Amino acid sequence: MKEFVSIFEGWLGVDNLHKLDEVNECDWEKFNRLIVLISEKYSIQLADCERKTCTPVSNVKPILQTFAQALEKDSSLFTKLVIPELDCVLTEDWDYTFIVWHKNNGAVEALKPLFVAAGLYNFHDQSSPGSFA
Repeated sequence: MKEFVSIFEGWLGVDNLHKLDEVNECDWEKFNRLIVLISEKYSIQLADCERKTCTPVSNVKPILQTFAQALEKDSSLFTKLVIPELDCVLTEDWDYTFIVWHKNNGAVEALKPLFVAAGLYNFHDQSSPGSFA
């Protein structure tokens, strides 16, 4: 299952796409804050899909990105973090969104206070099979 984590409260829709151009460094820092908060509570691993490896992360600072770095990178360089304790994966995606890939096993509920503390919103696609409210 997928849970979306964003600086926006939900999908923007065509009429609000201009908001993507209004995103600034303070908005991007919310994702860095989320990664820090997660790392303070759970062990995390950096996934490298090309090499098929997961490397434990003891210090998150080297994996945090500036807004400028985030704007310039290719999708193959998007951050992918495994959170073994919650049996889920947090992946960076387009349009200032991260995705929590989970098994509907309580991971989203465990992470929700961290989303809120970071100033982010979470939502899921109601049309997805098996999505929950």
